[in-house]
Amino acid sequence: MSEYDVIVVGGGNAAFCAALAAQEQGAKVVMLEAAPEDEAGGNSRFTAGSIRVVYNGVEDIKTLVPDLTQAEIDTTDFGTYTADQFFDDMARVTQHRADPDLVELLVTKSFDTLNWMREKGVRFIPIYGRQAFKIEGKFKFWGGLTVESVGGGPGLILGCGLQHHHLGALLLRRERRTERCIPATHHNHIVL
Repeated sequence: MSEYDVIVVGGGNAAFCAALAAQEQGAKVVMLEAAPEDEAGGNSRFTAGSIRVVYNGVEDIKTLVPDLTQAEIDTTDFGTYTADQFFDDMARVTQHRADPDLVELLVTKSFDTLNWMREKGVRFIPIYGRQAFKIEGKFKFWGGLTVESVGGGPGLILGCGLQHHHLGALLLRRERRTERCIPATHHNHIVL
């Protein structure tokens, strides 16, 4: 029987990020995911992969999207999404019922977190198709959503999952058809 320092329950974006952060600190990590591989990813699988992030202009966007072209920069007004705007949006959408300490962490660490995810292999792109309108020849973003992961929600899971696999963490997955343990045929998974 193996021993682990950290057990992460789930296989979505938050779970993978928690597992990767624990691994960075030297913990031996196991993830438990109930869904089969083709359905895994929690709610992240069903999202567009867009994530709110505080940014103060195009330079911050270029940090998150390093392959942003000069043509994209020239034809886009990325604007800003300030911490105050993010705080206001959180208060509005939660009707002031969110834990203020957690909201503070979410908002103040959002840019650093997305940059960390980018360093872990998640690729971000501007959300031109859903969050930008062309006004007088320039795309203008609205609503506080400017970047999404390449491949949407499934791409977000894939990016984090590949890094997780690369670091050698174990992902235990329960197979719905059986309760016996079966070694997976790929990655570093054991099917339960």
